[in-house]
Parts: sequence; structure tokens; C-alpha cells
Amino acid sequence: MVYLGGYDPVTPEKFFARQARELGHFRATWDVDVTPTPARPSSDGHVWRTEIETRGDGWNVETDFRLLAWDDLVKGDFARPIWQRIPLSLGLLADFLVSGTIFRYFLAAWRFGLYFVAPFFLSLLFVIAAAMAAALVLRLDNAIAAWLAPVIAVLVYVGLMRWPGNRWFVSHLLDARVFMGEYMRGWRPDMEARLDRFAREIVAVAAEPGLDELLIIGHSQGSVFALEALERALSLDPAITRRGLPISVMTVGSCVLQLGLHPAAKQLRARVQRLQAEDGVEWLEFQTLTDVVNFYRTDPARLMRLKPSANRIFPHVLNVRIREMLQPADYSRIRNSLFRVHYQFVMGNTRRYFYDFFLICCGPTVLRERFSLAEKPAARNHTEA
Repeated sequence: MVYLGGYDPVTPEKFFARQARELGHFRATWDVDVTPTPARPSSDGHVWRTEIETRGDGWNVETDFRLLAWDDLVKGDFARPIWQRIPLSLGLLADFLVSGTIFRYFLAAWRFGLYFVAPFFLSLLFVIAAAMAAALVLRLDNAIAAWLAPVIAVLVYVGLMRWPGNRWFVSHLLDARVFMGEYMRGWRPDMEARLDRFAREIVAVAAEPGLDELLIIGHSQGSVFALEALERALSLDPAITRRGLPISVMTVGSCVLQLGLHPAAKQLRARVQRLQAEDGVEWLEFQTLTDVVNFYRTDPARLMRLKPSANRIFPHVLNVRIREMLQPADYSRIRNSLFRVHYQFVMGNTRRYFYDFFLICCGPTVLRERFSLAEKPAARNHTEA
């Protein structure tokens, strides 16, 4: 299992601490015995690895789980001063407006459209509040008011970006949108280099003997990079799909269309088209209504206008219900937390359900068999109402 998370500053150490906690839910929900080894980094710190042994009723599985880490790049973006963040985010907004991409979001999945524009709207509200504060200062009958007003405006805006801005993830979301836009335009050589490193890791994993499957999982923005990394791996070693090892990409809480709907994302669409041409590669995407970050009930390949294959489903799209993954009390606790719902895709269920992240990673059935990916569309329907 090769895992790529989203635009998240969480360190690998915290990631695996969370994984250990969530494995406890997996253990209790499915009555299994789960034993992970301590996570350890590669020499460059970009890949972290743990082995998870899972024992159930009559079966035993050993999972080699590898985290492809890029949290350091996210933290580098977070360190930008506000005077850099504002023009970058405004430039990104103008780009996605002029190109018509935001309007395509609303046509494809209006909830994602609202999610995309939300941080820009909140930032605008903070600007309006700062302008109102400056206007009040200018009403003072004092010569210093003209000098003091802009200072007050800046302080009010910065203060609001910190609170409630940090609580609402405004800066985080603005940085995430800028990062993806920069990557799409080829302006992130740091991420290009990191993806080349991830591609080499995939090639190395695929060459290891005794594997039952190679599953590359992308969550949130990581869904884009899971597809990109695999395509780069195929460029390094075109034979990895011809050695009999089942290779699949699983995207959850997917942001593939965040870039895929932009006219400038030609390279991404070309890479996904190349993966579609590889019969040895399967792509399974899970979507849900509850998570506003994904594009619910959409076919990413169709919306990206990829050339379809007459005898191949790519991707397989299955719809799930977050509510069914959790006990009622657990769901009630998280249902109003946008990001907690978004992360449930990669956390432990507290209720048995056909989608369970850890059962997929650590269970006895490979992805293709578990979800019958070889069957025709009419023969498989896991969609929940």
C-alpha cells in the first residue's frame, strides 16, 4: 500500500500516531488482531514505512504500508508572509475565473464550487471589515488619522486572518489552491522532484517479490499525485504492468477534477489517458455526498474528455455513505466538521460497511476482487442511496 495524502502539514510521526489510533477502531469493528511495526523513514525522509500484520478468522495478512510524504512543502507554503499570500491567491482566483474553471465546478458539483470559493469570500469579508475600521479612524478630527487608518486596516485584516481565519482554515485553503494552480502551470519544481522520487519508490515496490497487489491510494489533493506518480513510474519502467502484479489506484475525497477541469491541465489529462491505455492498471474512485471536497456522482474521465475505451471501465466510480461507516453517536459528533468528514475516507470505521479503509489495506481480499472491478458496469452496483 502506497499512500499519498493531501495538502496537509501533518508530519509523518503524527500521521502514524493517528493511524495507530484508527487501527484500534478497525480492530474493534471487525474483531481482528492488528500489529503494526514502528514507522521508519527512508534516508531522505520522503518515504515512511510500516508493516501491519492482521489476523482474522482463518486468515492472516501482512501489509507493507508506505507513506509518500510532502508535508515539508506544505509547511514551506504556510511560512509565506501575508503580503505574498494575498496577490498569489488573487492571481489564482482570476486565473480560475477567466478560464471558466470555477463555473465548471458549479456545473459538475456545486458543493465543491462553494467549497472552492469559500476562502476567497471569507478573505473578502475580512477586507471589508478592515476597510470599515479604517473608515472609522478617518472620521477622527485629527491630522494623524490619515496615517493611522491604513495601519489599522492592515492590523484588523491580519488579526481576522488569524482569528477566526485560522479556525476556518482560510489561509490553509488559499495556500492549497495556489499550490495546485502553481503545480498545474509547472511552477513547482519542488513537487516535480518529489513526484519523481515517489515514482522511483513505486518502481522499487513493484519489483519486490511475493506481493499480492500494489495499491496506490490518493486522498484529497493526493489523488492527483497518486495518478501522476504512477504514470511517471510507468515512464521509468514500462514493464511494471506486465509482470503479473495487480496495480491499482484508489482515489478518495478526490480533487482530480480540481485541476482536470482547467483548460491548462493538459499534462494531467494526458497522463491519466496514458494510464487508461494500460490494461494492467485499474482506477477506483469512491465518492460521497457528505464530503464537499470531492466531486459527487461524477465520472472524472468523461468530464476531462478523455478518449473512452470500448472494453474498459476507467475509472470505476462507487458511491458511499459516511453515515453508514460510523455508529450514530460517532457520526453525530463529526457530521458538522467539514474536514473530519473528509478524512473519514482514510480513518477506521466504527460500523461494518462495504467501504472500510483498513479492511481494504489490511484485509484478505485484493481490491480488484473485493469490488469486482473486472465485471461490466451492469453487473456491479455498490451505490448506496
